[in-house]
Amino acid sequence: MNQDRYERVITAANNGTPDRVPWSVWAHYPAIPWLKYYSWELANRNGEHQAKAHLALLQALDYKMDLLKVTPFFRSMAYQWGSEFEFKNNDGKDTQKTIFVNEPEDWEKLWVLDPKKELRENLHCIQVLADTPHGTPFIYSISSAVTQALQGVSNPETFHQHLKEHPDAVMKGLETINESNKEFMKAAVDAGCHGFFYGIAGRGGYWSRFTKQQLIDITLKLDKDALSVDSELQMLHICNTLDENPEKNGKLMTSGWFNEYPVNILNWWDHHFVSVGEAKKVYGGKKCVAGGLDHKKTLMSTPEAIMAEAKQAIMDAADGGGFILAGGCTVSHEAPLANYNAVGKVVELYGRYKK
Repeated sequence: MNQDRYERVITAANNGTPDRVPWSVWAHYPAIPWLKYYSWELANRNGEHQAKAHLALLQALDYKMDLLKVTPFFRSMAYQWGSEFEFKNNDGKDTQKTIFVNEPEDWEKLWVLDPKKELRENLHCIQVLADTPHGTPFIYSISSAVTQALQGVSNPETFHQHLKEHPDAVMKGLETINESNKEFMKAAVDAGCHGFFYGIAGRGGYWSRFTKQQLIDITLKLDKDALSVDSELQMLHICNTLDENPEKNGKLMTSGWFNEYPVNILNWWDHHFVSVGEAKKVYGGKKCVAGGLDHKKTLMSTPEAIMAEAKQAIMDAADGGGFILAGGCTVSHEAPLANYNAVGKVVELYGRYKK
């Protein structure tokens, strides 16, 4: 008997064996050319517009996506605190014009954002998605406190200089950002959100610049506190750049470091560091592994290439359950609809478990 999408994802997330492999691919949906009439810039000011863009994505697919990852502007909180950004060309990108934290004392000027005031449009998006029948569980993207501090509230050079010279001020700012995350996450769950895509590291200045002890004392401590907000689906997105990642900088992935995180799903760019098959050996039975598709190369290639890579990922990591076929990060807005459908097709053909 086939499971519905919610039951399928929950089963996989909790390391069970669903009726078939669940799948998800995500992008900055309002910016996708084949989803006409949606604006990346407007979506960051209007929660209903943001929600409708994601619903349009689900409607456009020939194969039902099992898990919807909602992708707002990941620096939307920094925008509320006063950092300035410019959006051009409706390509899902932005240019940072100013940062809120320039001087050490600026960290103490941050305040806890109210999900029903400053973040009301983000919350409204969740409410629309929860109130619209579509049968797909969804998780909302949120960036860790340290990630926001590095990329949006301030920048890596300023952050690390302040952390070295004025640690108390920085920690006060990080705690404020973390409280903002927690308040929003609580309100999101109450509004019907199934969970969160919790991103750490972002665009750099993280894995190569924090010591192992700092990762324990600062980043992990804050992340555990934020992730204490109860939800059904907690996906930890372990971000990296071409120059730094948690395996190159500390062998964190293969040592099982991420078992420390109170999440049930791990996602990372598995074609850049540690394959899904390798990770399954380390985390299998403890965390659900989500990945297998190279968002930079394969998801931008052909349906045939996608199906071949997806089939291999299923062979490498699906046995025993606890696996979601997904991209390693956000795919470009230029990826065609046919490439999404190829992922859906391959799980129908090859994602069924042997009886």
